[in-house]
Amino acid sequence: MKRIAIAGILTECNDFTSALITEVDFERVELLRGQQMLDRSDGVVGGALSELAKYPDFIPVPLLFTSTIPGGALTDQCFIKFHDEIIELTKQAGHLDGVLLLLHGAAVSVSVADIEGELLQSVRKVVGNDIPIMVTLDLHAHITEKMVALSTALFGWETYPHMDSFTTGARAAKLIVRTLNKEVSPVQVMARVPVLTSAINASTERPGPFFDLMRKTKEWEHAGKCLSSSVFLVHPYIDRPEMGSGALIVTDNDPETAATMAREIAQEYWDRRQEFEPEVWKPEAAIRDAISKAPSRSVVTEVADTCGGGSAGDCVAVLRALLEIDTNIKAIYPVVSPHAAATAIAAGNGSEVDLSVGAEIDKKWGPPVNLKGYVLKTSDGDFMYQGGVWDGASGHMGDTAVVRVGAIDIVIATFATYEWRDEQYRSLGLDPADYQLIVVKNPMNYFMTYSPIADNFYVIDSPGPTPATCKSLVYEQMQRPFFPFDDSIPGGPVKTF
Repeated sequence: MKRIAIAGILTECNDFTSALITEVDFERVELLRGQQMLDRSDGVVGGALSELAKYPDFIPVPLLFTSTIPGGALTDQCFIKFHDEIIELTKQAGHLDGVLLLLHGAAVSVSVADIEGELLQSVRKVVGNDIPIMVTLDLHAHITEKMVALSTALFGWETYPHMDSFTTGARAAKLIVRTLNKEVSPVQVMARVPVLTSAINASTERPGPFFDLMRKTKEWEHAGKCLSSSVFLVHPYIDRPEMGSGALIVTDNDPETAATMAREIAQEYWDRRQEFEPEVWKPEAAIRDAISKAPSRSVVTEVADTCGGGSAGDCVAVLRALLEIDTNIKAIYPVVSPHAAATAIAAGNGSEVDLSVGAEIDKKWGPPVNLKGYVLKTSDGDFMYQGGVWDGASGHMGDTAVVRVGAIDIVIATFATYEWRDEQYRSLGLDPADYQLIVVKNPMNYFMTYSPIADNFYVIDSPGPTPATCKSLVYEQMQRPFFPFDDSIPGGPVKTF
């Protein structure tokens, strides 16, 4: 019998926001131990378990798996708590034949620049260097040399918008089975170029540069030229040394082929770097243009306030422009503003309220908006994800109020939540199709959700920790040269390891 330990800490961090991630954030979203993990039938945990279940000789040994929506860096206390628990459980597990680590790749703590590499190093100290460790990652992972050196194979998600956490878990489990059955001997090579861009032009579902790169690497994999292929667009909102984007190839004991293939994708990534920079609008210009195109429906994405990229969700640049330009446009707007939500809920449905909205948590991106409206409805903020990374999982906005100003409905939540489709709006009985202007706060999922009902789409250039272009950020640890600040790299852009 082969015993496979399964564990993970999964979240994406942001070094440009002041809202740190604590243990409470993980507890609120997903914290599974032992048997609780075995009960999962979806997500990356469910995918790994479903694949192992096909092999009677392989037994999953569940340790701990926890995930939460992105935020700032983890507090050191939070990371140490979960790290130490996983390591202690690994020691207590007895004999192990392999390890599956279900991670993200862009997680950091206040003091640790590479959480995934640190956890891998600690696990290796317990289990030794001979057993395989397979690691699943978001395709926005920051791949470090430590991660490559200490793992047997790294697997990036294949889709953006993310729809394949289940199948990625299954892919990793399948290769650990094949490795332990001595069918293959995996080796991996990463090729990286110093390119930091937002994810706006990085869809795998629509034509574009990332679509082409992913398709090319997957064609190699499906043709049997490699065991696994991954393309990574590094999450650009962490500020750590040696960041970059590129490709990781896993072959059957053929490092030269892996290096050749990875370098080819990384070089093409560099050659197409300009295609990743988006066209952007200022809030006022986008709103006026959308109004001029009435009655057609428009979607405005305030991408700099993406909770799924680590923002606190309390930037209000677009709301301010909306209120200043025309409160009669039928619009819907999301924001995280705990005190404003509490005030509205205390006033009650139908009450008129004076509120200060936004800039409560991460205050460096502009002042709040002061408004007068009436409370349309209130909620406990609970909803259910329908697809994606947290398919079937509960979401918790916390106490939530819908406040109407003119024809604008403002959804004011207590906690930041990941936007997948329109679950948050619908949980409140709001149908986005009823609005002429829909404001969203994510760089990609909005198009999947609203392209069937909207004609016009605007990517906004506004203040926030997840901007549409990295040109507005100040990096301190990531050393130049790198794109988009530099357009040439002395000695060539591609680094392999």
